[in-house]
Amino acid sequence: MRRDHAGYLVSIGLLALGNLLLLPLVTTALTPQQIGLYSLVEAGTSLGSTISLLGLKFAYLYHHARLPASARPALLGTALLVAAATAIATGTLLALLYGSSTAMTWFGATPLDHLWLLPLLMLGGVTQALLITELRAERRVALAGSLAVGNLVVWLSASTAFVLWAGLGVPGLFAGQICGQAVAILIGLSRITRRPLFAWDRTQVRPLVSYGTPLMLGLLLRYALDSLSRFLLAAWVGIAAAGDFLIAARVAVLFEALLALPFFMAWGGLVHHALQRPQAAAILERVAGVTLAGGALMLTLLLALQPWLFQLFAGAPRPDLAPLFAFTLLSQYFVLIKSPLSAGLLRIPNTGWSLRNNLLALLLFLPFVGPAMHWAGAAGAAAGIAAINLVTGLVVFRQAQKLCPQHPRPEAGLLLAGLIALCMLTLIMGSLPSWYLLPLFSLAAWLLWQSARPVAAPDPL
Repeated sequence: MRRDHAGYLVSIGLLALGNLLLLPLVTTALTPQQIGLYSLVEAGTSLGSTISLLGLKFAYLYHHARLPASARPALLGTALLVAAATAIATGTLLALLYGSSTAMTWFGATPLDHLWLLPLLMLGGVTQALLITELRAERRVALAGSLAVGNLVVWLSASTAFVLWAGLGVPGLFAGQICGQAVAILIGLSRITRRPLFAWDRTQVRPLVSYGTPLMLGLLLRYALDSLSRFLLAAWVGIAAAGDFLIAARVAVLFEALLALPFFMAWGGLVHHALQRPQAAAILERVAGVTLAGGALMLTLLLALQPWLFQLFAGAPRPDLAPLFAFTLLSQYFVLIKSPLSAGLLRIPNTGWSLRNNLLALLLFLPFVGPAMHWAGAAGAAAGIAAINLVTGLVVFRQAQKLCPQHPRPEAGLLLAGLIALCMLTLIMGSLPSWYLLPLFSLAAWLLWQSARPVAAPDPL
């Protein structure tokens, strides 16, 4: 587990930093209205990517761990063909939406140019994601890293050229992303040669889709919170508020790149194997403890560095965005810790629990986010999303306890309460002095040491 996390930190974490490294280009080359439009289009493409994948990343890992070697060769090809067809259809629908002057007027934005880029963006995204999923299943971390590095270098270079030299604006950012995807796909296809990538096994379609679709719908509902917030901010507060939401989310991607995404990649490739072991509960409890503490350390560190991070990547300290940044990080933290705390539910052969949990999140959206948005604008929207992620996380943790009980340390509850209070304080003070963060940082460090120290039965992962 530790080795895989370190490998994905270098590869997938580095790729996730692409959006952050592009932020200086976005804030200097685009107007506030263009940044707002970019925020809205990015929200839609995030949902489109989730729909296009149909949850096949999760289904692929599940079936890969259970199928005999003789039944695996056609698994990747079948997943690629299903996802590609869905991606083209989804990209076309997005092009119709963002090309409609009537629809975009509702949000104070202009229609997007070069709409043909959106189907290509969806297609490249799902192909790259499934190739990396294959590498996760085989634990070929180094090759996954080469895909990520190739993607990142071309993505940044091409985006800069398209925006600054070709003057393409927002479409130039998506064109650069497509170029990066193309390089990653070529690297992946050139190295994954032992399987018939484009084999078609119709008997595998139904198991893949039936397992993955509930997870896809669950993720779609979860990501819908962020997307709905951006559209409502544009409609109720102004298009610039949607741009502020984008800027804070881009800086907060450091949490995902340095911790959350590498963890999800490593843990996702191992969790199904761990659940089949006799010591599954001990493994989950240990991973959950480390994740709770490690995530809190990262969150407090990023809060301490907030003014410098915004100065570096957004061109100004932006103390006005400190509450928005804090609650965006807190929301990501709740999503991070929910994964190991609810992992026992993966023992259920169907994934309807994920859909129900995320449907609950969507039902809570207006009662939580609506009033908070009117109260505190973009920061209120982020606070409402964080509250929803906390509630839904507690629900699935309680359900998972029936299948694979865990016993978190009492200090973990104190740590969670302290993080919530800390983020609430930013609504009053803005950026917090570093010494405000020291008690929670120390508690998190102590809990991490307690959770990660060697025990009599070593962690087999």
